Amino acid sequence: MKKFALALIPMALMLTLALAACGKPAAGGGPNATSTGGGAAECPASQTINLSQVDFAEKCVTVSANQVVTFNDPSSTGGFHIICAGANGTCQADANAPKELAAPGFQIQPGEQKQVTFTNTGTFKLACTVHPAMNMTVVVK
Repeated sequence: MKKFALALIPMALMLTLALAACGKPAAGGGPNATSTGGGAAECPASQTINLSQVDFAEKCVTVSANQVVTFNDPSSTGGFHIICAGANGTCQADANAPKELAAPGFQIQPGEQKQVTFTNTGTFKLACTVHPAMNMTVVVK
């Protein structure tokens, strides 16, 4: 019984470390990133949002009102996602967000692209309901 208990300790430690790393946002952004007056340095301009297997490649982007944004899920490195306005895996009502991002959001799979037009100005939090740690911000000016 002692050997079994000793074998479980390293496994529990590895699992704890792995789970802690999953929730850590990348440096320079994250789900709570906000736009300030000249926030272009914080949120670079981009018309494309790339997805990986479990995250957004960009944590924050800036677009112009009425601009089409392409969500790109590469065939070789992408994953199945359901993207919506929200945070931490949960869709949240946002009347100003594009209709495609209203609950339950839109599905995208590896090799697919989805175009969404952001017509209203503001800061929009996006989430993936499949991957709760997958969050990003779109600033529309």
